[in-house]
Amino acid sequence: MKKNGKYRFTLQFGMDSDEEIRAGELLERLGNRKSVVIVAALCEYMEAHPEMFAEEYKIKVSVSEMRDEKLEVMIRRIVEERLGAITVSPAMPAVEPDAESSEWTDDSEILGMLDDLDLFQAQ
Repeated sequence: MKKNGKYRFTLQFGMDSDEEIRAGELLERLGNRKSVVIVAALCEYMEAHPEMFAEEYKIKVSVSEMRDEKLEVMIRRIVEERLGAITVSPAMPAVEPDAESSEWTDDSEILGMLDDLDLFQAQ
């Protein structure tokens, strides 16, 4: 709202995501100097998105946040897909790492990753 040659706004948002908390903490620390940072951020955003000034442009802001649980589900799905493609022959000998390159020549790295997925479990 324009009043007495200044723009005045009241801004409120929740603490529902890490992004909101980080933004809120920064604005808290800025005290009465918030406007300088907000104007700079908005100007940078507008320069990156000049299409928003077209008459037919509808402003839609969406924020995507990757939660640990969603990331874990994605990792598990990818690993399971890859493991599902592996065929193991009972006559196939166990494969050891190549002594010269220290690289595994089978999918034991993927199996090791599966063992490490427990690290993503909520503590």
